[in-house]
Amino acid sequence: MREFQGIRQMDKALIKISDSMKKIEDLVRSEIKTQEDYMLVCSALMAVTRNMYIEALGPVDTSKIFQTVAESFGLQEEVL
Repeated sequence: MREFQGIRQMDKALIKISDSMKKIEDLVRSEIKTQEDYMLVCSALMAVTRNMYIEALGPVDTSKIFQTVAESFGLQEEVL
């Protein structure tokens, strides 16, 4: 029974992530009017993300997350 509950919680989390991503991407794209806006809006999104991670996890764990994300870009490059 616990496994089933764990799966249901994971499904709910994945749905929440997916729904949030769609809403946020739609909002962010609506703010982009020029090519210059693209990077400015992305910078704002990055700053908001950083601030929210700091609020939720603190600066040390946030730093670890951002480091892992940065490292994943290199790994993705190697795969491609």
